[in-house]
Formats: sequence, C-alpha cells, structure tokens
Amino acid sequence: MAKTAAATPQDCIFCQIVAGQIPCHKIWEDAEHLAFLSIFPNTEGFSVVIPKTHYPSYAFATSDEVLTKLVMATKKVARLLDASFPDVARCGMFFEGYGVDHLHSKLYPMHGTAKNTAENSSENLKVLESETFKAYFEIYPGYLCSNDAARADDQKLAELAKRIYQHEVGV
Repeated sequence: MAKTAAATPQDCIFCQIVAGQIPCHKIWEDAEHLAFLSIFPNTEGFSVVIPKTHYPSYAFATSDEVLTKLVMATKKVARLLDASFPDVARCGMFFEGYGVDHLHSKLYPMHGTAKNTAENSSENLKVLESETFKAYFEIYPGYLCSNDAARADDQKLAELAKRIYQHEVGV
C-alpha cells in the first residue's frame, strides 16, 4: 500500500475509489463494502476490503458494528480468493491501519498452503513452519509478519502478561 494519509474524506484515495473518481481492480462489492486488488501486491491476489463510508483507519477504535460488518465482508472476499487459487488453502487477514487513513482490511492469499491443488477445502491445509525467518522486531518496521521467532523466556512472558492483564482489570 502506498504511504499516503488523508486528513479528510475528500482527500481520501479510498473514498475517491468508492466515488468512481479513481479506478480500481474490483473483485467484490455489496451495498456497504468494496474489495479490490492492491496495486502494490506482494503476492498474487493481495486484496483490500473497505467500507464505502469513511472511517479512520485504526480498526480497534471503530464501533463494534462497523468492525463486525467489515470482518464479515472480508470473510466473503477471503472465501472468493480461496476458490480462485488452486494452491491457496487459506487467506490471512490483517488490520494494519497505516498507509491510507480509511478503515480497511487486507487479505493475503497464502499461496503454497494447499496439499492438493485440485481440492480447495479447510482439510486441504499443508502444515508449514516459519523455520527460515526468525526475525523479532523491537519496533514496527512498516509491515506485519506472523513468523515464529526464538522461544521467549517464560519469566519475561509472565511479567508481560501480568502488566497487560492489570490494564484489563484496572489494577
């Protein structure tokens, strides 16, 4: 995704796409959402799902209703992508919230995850491990990874869990 930000919906590239002012490679649409292929893909089928109404980009600061509807729309598009690629058993979904200040989810078709490219089902998942990439990030590098890194120390994990849990219970 290009590094752009919008201060207002009038300046928002996604709002301009919804309005038909900027073209997109649409793959799915309903009354409230639009899905299109990223013009900056890092894999074939990398897609963006947006609400047609402008909301700020941080998914976890939006209302439950808006977020739930976006997740359900994203699920429909993910299943469409699953069916469109014989080597894809699943899609990864994430809410990064950077790049364009308009609420959106990103879908990453996980090519090479199907055991049998003639069958596309959840039972057709090839088990993969992230053995070759063990990066750990102290700060956000501008992209998300879900790889496993080195095994963490249990005492440090316990301390971190306690600190996070105390915020939840208001200690």
